[in-house]
Parts: sequence; C-alpha cells; structure tokens
Amino acid sequence: MITRFQISLIFLLTLFIFPLNAQEKTYSIGRGGEAFSYPYEHFTYIQPRFDRQDLPYGNFFNSYVIRAGKTFSGRYHLRLDLPVVATTKTPDGNISGLADFKVRLAHTTPLTGQWYLGYGLEATLPTATESVLGSGKWQARPELGVMYFFGQPDHVKGSILLGADYRFDFAGQSNRSHVSVLGISPNIDYWGNKWYAGYYATWTYDFINKIWDIPIDVEVGYTFMPKWTLAFEYIQPLLKERIYNYEYSAKIRYMF
Repeated sequence: MITRFQISLIFLLTLFIFPLNAQEKTYSIGRGGEAFSYPYEHFTYIQPRFDRQDLPYGNFFNSYVIRAGKTFSGRYHLRLDLPVVATTKTPDGNISGLADFKVRLAHTTPLTGQWYLGYGLEATLPTATESVLGSGKWQARPELGVMYFFGQPDHVKGSILLGADYRFDFAGQSNRSHVSVLGISPNIDYWGNKWYAGYYATWTYDFINKIWDIPIDVEVGYTFMPKWTLAFEYIQPLLKERIYNYEYSAKIRYMF
C-alpha cells in the first residue's frame, strides 16, 4: 500500500523534473558527473535503482529506490532518494516496509583549468517503518571534494575525485542507533561515447563500532538508447572484519 509520505514525494518528484531544462547532448555521464555535475549546466535525471546487500549468516537487505537529480544555475545540484520498498531477512524472519528518505544539495565551483571544488550537505530522514530497514536517527552528512574532469566541458572523457564526508546523527528516537561514520572517496572513471566504467569506493570508518570498510567498488554503464543508461555496480569488502559479505546493484537512468 502506498503511504501518504510516498504520495507526497512522488508529487515532489513531479515538480522536481518539470519544467525541463535543455540537456547537453552527452549521455554517457559517469558517477563522477552524478556526484558533482559541473561542468554540465542542465544535468537532470531520474534513476530507479535496486540494491542487494548479502549479510552474514544467510541474511540480506534489498532496497528499491527512485533517485532524481537536477542542476540549478549551472553549479547547484539537488538530489532526492525516494524509498519505494525495502526487505530484509533477519533471524526473526523477513521484514518489509519503507526505508529512509535522503536529500542532498551540492555546489561546484571551478578552481583552475579542469579542476573543480565541490561541497555539499546530505540529510537523512528516518522514515523507515522498521528500525532494521533504516540507518538510524536524523542524520547529516557534510562533504567536500576536489575533482578533475578530462576533456572539454562539451565532451568530458572521465573524472578523478578525492572526497571526504562525515555522517552523524543529531536527533531521533532513543531506540534507533547512533551514527558516526567518516568517509573517504578516491574515485576515478572513464567515459566512452556510449559507456563508462569506474572505481567508486568510499572507504569508511565507523566510530561507533570501531570498524573500517575498504571495499572494491566498480561500476559499468552503457547507454543503450539516447538518454537511457543501464548500469551495474559490485562492492566487495577487502578487510577480514566486515559487516556485510558483498553488495550489488542495478540502475537505469533517464536523462532529460
């Protein structure tokens, strides 16, 4: 059953996408372009996503999310993650419901040549109907990144990103977990005419559980029709101490 929250967010997404801006004629934009979209001034997209995380002891976490992104004034990028449904298997059985909602606003400014500085803030709203389907309390995630885009603004061939962020909780129900996670993102990708491939890992340190996660995170995408890009991502943690075994996702992006 669709909740009032989901109906409100679907309406918000409709307003978010229309009216449409004129889109640059480049559709193989990689994840580096999604994170900080400059030098593309009219980067607008909607992206249904499926993600599966394999957990210890035969458990799992599946999520279906609709992501939408829109660039304003050439350098401001707004992104929404609308949770559709999430399912997890626990020792007590399968649990399904709504996951958390996320909103992110980022700004990109040129430094010199093809170098750019990006910074932003992401907020997580604890909309999960069950605590095991969410990531904790109300959260904020400030981020900062330095990027280099290969090629020209009208024909980018790839990007390098070194970013850092810190995710923490600031309010919420006492029975939901605290969050304190540092993230470091050494990313690189290459954009072909109809495809892209890249390393998109975020190395994290969880201050609550005192555990590092340094994974392999690779993604490939192919533009099978103008404006339509299908992508697959695979994440494999490298350290012996881990909270998940592996993760993979499939996503399809439509650019306006």
